[in-house]
Amino acid sequence: MKQWVNLYRSELKPVKQRLTLSKVSTVLSAWLALLITVVVITQWQHSGVVQKNERLSSTVTTLNDDLSRFRESMSQRQPGQQLLAEKATLQQQLQDTRSFSQQITEFQRSRSASVSAFLHELAEITPEEIWLMDFSMDGENIRLHGQALNSEALVLWMDKFGQADLLSDKRFAVVELKRSEQGYQQFLLQSVRTSEDE
Repeated sequence: MKQWVNLYRSELKPVKQRLTLSKVSTVLSAWLALLITVVVITQWQHSGVVQKNERLSSTVTTLNDDLSRFRESMSQRQPGQQLLAEKATLQQQLQDTRSFSQQITEFQRSRSASVSAFLHELAEITPEEIWLMDFSMDGENIRLHGQALNSEALVLWMDKFGQADLLSDKRFAVVELKRSEQGYQQFLLQSVRTSEDE
């Protein structure tokens, strides 16, 4: 079913409204008021941040000044008599400790040198028929433990002690002598004190 519309009726005609000066001024006033409000709020926040930064800077400056005064007072502070006495005692103890450590080092060096010289001489006079398994040096006391191919090789080896500089002035006694399962002579020699040593 068709319907006809009369486009020329008064209620269907478009209404033309003109933008008046009052409306334009109202819109501009609203935008200007909004802009001013935003600017005021921004400046207020900025001023708050600036004041906060100034307070923090002032606090930091005060702390730095206090720290500088504290350091200056500490540098100018004179130690008490008790502290000076303790310092002198500690310095003396440190010096004594260093001196003792140096003495120990020198003793170890001389001891090591004497042991090295002793082993060198012992290696020069020891034949292939003798196997030295262990030795000990305690001052003038020397102990030699090992194996010999036979008793004759042990006697000949002990005779060579007189040719060594470090062993020529010592006398050795056979503390232990026994035959091993392989047929070798196991021996233990120990230096003995002579009448000259006494």
